[in-house]
Amino acid sequence: MSAVRRALAVLPAAAAVIAAPSAHAAEIKTFPCVSYIAGEQTMPVAAAGFTPGGFVTLYTNTNADPTPRILTSARLDAVGGFQAITLPPPLTKSDANLETFNLIAEDRTNPTAPVIAAAPFQVVRFGLTRSPKPKRPHQAVRYTARGFLPGKRVYAHFRYGGRTNPGERGWRRAVTRRTVSLGIAKGPCGITSKRMRALPTRVRYGAWRAYVDQSRTFSLKTRPQWIDPFSITRVLR
Repeated sequence: MSAVRRALAVLPAAAAVIAAPSAHAAEIKTFPCVSYIAGEQTMPVAAAGFTPGGFVTLYTNTNADPTPRILTSARLDAVGGFQAITLPPPLTKSDANLETFNLIAEDRTNPTAPVIAAAPFQVVRFGLTRSPKPKRPHQAVRYTARGFLPGKRVYAHFRYGGRTNPGERGWRRAVTRRTVSLGIAKGPCGITSKRMRALPTRVRYGAWRAYVDQSRTFSLKTRPQWIDPFSITRVLR
């Protein structure tokens, strides 16, 4: 089962990570893309132009499904703005890795003339996929890494052997057999891919793990880091 070592760092205030909206018209902002890590990641939101001292409800939907999904509600400040940190919406499909959502803020202080602002953003599933699912070590597959820091190179460290827990009887340290660059993470969602052999190093039967991160040198302390365990027998699993 794949795993992730911590979410991407979250800054303490929305104003520190997204530009402040204009105070002249109702506006809502967040990151253009948010990494989804099973509820561990958060997203900052900032707004302005609403009713001073009122309340605003924040929700999301998609073009395919307009049903609102409530994120949070907040009291507006003296100039009609707010900043908040909330959880991003989960991906609507279990097999989806990237989806576009609408972020919507609704101020119903005046119920006959509600103030609404909206902005699109994307949610990407942080991690690694291999396509097609390999059956042989030398089979050509496409490795795709998603949700990493854009503009920075992504690496896959292939480590062989070892035990997960150093306290286990017979524990031995895993060895990095090869580190491969998957390319530079591109776009707001930090995606890169590379077609190569399912196991791009000498075949050894047993337990393997591919650690995917943005450090040229492998370290268990690197964050964020995606872990993709697999084993090689006569049939790759």
